[in-house]
Amino acid sequence: MLPTHDVPCPHCGKALYSAVSLDDGFNPGTPESPKVEAEGGGFYMRCPHCAKRVQMERLTAEGREAFRLAGGANRRVNDSRP
Repeated sequence: MLPTHDVPCPHCGKALYSAVSLDDGFNPGTPESPKVEAEGGGFYMRCPHCAKRVQMERLTAEGREAFRLAGGANRRVNDSRP
Protein backbone atom coordinates (compact mmCIF):
# COMPACT_ATOMS: atom_id res chain seq x y z
CA MET A 1 0.00 0.00 0.00
CA LEU A 2 1.25 3.48 -0.84
CA PRO A 3 1.92 5.94 1.98
CA THR A 4 -0.66 8.69 2.42
CA HIS A 5 -0.68 12.08 4.06
CA ASP A 6 -3.49 14.35 5.17
CA VAL A 7 -4.16 17.54 3.24
CA PRO A 8 -5.35 20.25 5.67
CA CYS A 9 -8.38 22.47 5.19
CA PRO A 10 -7.22 26.04 4.45
CA HIS A 11 -9.95 27.33 6.80
CA CYS A 12 -9.68 25.23 9.96
CA GLY A 13 -6.46 23.27 9.46
CA LYS A 14 -8.04 19.86 10.10
CA ALA A 15 -7.70 16.98 7.61
CA LEU A 16 -9.69 17.67 4.46
CA TYR A 17 -8.73 14.42 2.71
CA SER A 18 -5.84 11.95 2.41
CA ALA A 19 -3.58 12.00 -0.63
CA VAL A 20 -1.02 9.53 -1.93
CA SER A 21 0.82 11.89 -4.28
CA LEU A 22 3.13 14.80 -3.67
CA ASP A 23 0.70 16.92 -5.71
CA ASP A 24 -1.95 16.45 -2.98
CA GLY A 25 -4.39 15.06 -5.54
CA PHE A 26 -7.01 12.37 -5.07
CA ASN A 27 -8.96 10.09 -7.39
CA PRO A 28 -12.69 10.88 -7.15
CA GLY A 29 -13.60 7.42 -8.44
CA THR A 30 -12.83 5.55 -5.23
CA PRO A 31 -15.49 4.99 -2.55
CA GLU A 32 -13.44 6.65 0.19
CA SER A 33 -12.80 9.84 -1.80
CA PRO A 34 -14.47 13.06 -0.66
CA LYS A 35 -17.39 14.43 -2.66
CA VAL A 36 -16.46 17.18 -5.12
CA GLU A 37 -19.27 19.34 -6.47
CA ALA A 38 -19.44 21.60 -9.52
CA GLU A 39 -20.94 25.08 -9.49
CA GLY A 40 -20.56 28.06 -11.79
CA GLY A 41 -17.88 26.44 -13.91
CA GLY A 42 -15.72 25.55 -10.90
CA PHE A 43 -15.32 22.73 -8.41
CA TYR A 44 -15.46 22.71 -4.63
CA MET A 45 -15.84 20.43 -1.65
CA ARG A 46 -17.05 21.05 1.88
CA CYS A 47 -14.71 20.48 4.79
CA PRO A 48 -16.11 17.65 6.95
CA HIS A 49 -15.05 19.57 10.08
CA CYS A 50 -15.91 23.27 9.56
CA ALA A 51 -18.32 22.85 6.57
CA LYS A 52 -16.65 25.71 4.65
CA ARG A 53 -16.38 25.49 0.87
CA VAL A 54 -12.89 24.77 -0.42
CA GLN A 55 -12.16 25.46 -4.09
CA MET A 56 -10.77 22.46 -5.97
CA GLU A 57 -8.95 22.12 -9.26
CA ARG A 58 -9.60 19.28 -11.71
CA LEU A 59 -6.59 17.48 -13.15
CA THR A 60 -6.49 15.05 -16.04
CA ALA A 61 -3.61 12.81 -17.05
CA GLU A 62 -3.70 9.87 -19.43
CA GLY A 63 -7.50 9.95 -19.47
CA ARG A 64 -7.80 9.84 -15.66
CA GLU A 65 -9.39 12.48 -13.48
CA ALA A 66 -8.14 13.76 -10.12
CA PHE A 67 -8.72 16.78 -7.89
CA ARG A 68 -6.52 18.90 -5.62
CA LEU A 69 -6.78 22.21 -3.79
CA ALA A 70 -7.02 25.08 -6.27
CA GLY A 71 -4.32 27.71 -6.25
CA GLY A 72 -2.36 26.20 -3.38
CA ALA A 73 -3.20 25.27 0.17
CA ASN A 74 -4.03 28.78 1.39
CA ARG A 75 -6.73 29.64 -1.13
CA ARG A 76 -10.17 30.22 0.36
CA VAL A 77 -13.57 30.31 -1.24
CA ASN A 78 -15.91 33.18 -0.37
CA ASP A 79 -19.09 31.66 0.93
CA SER A 80 -21.79 33.26 3.00
CA ARG A 81 -23.91 30.11 2.96
CA PRO A 82 -23.68 27.54 5.79
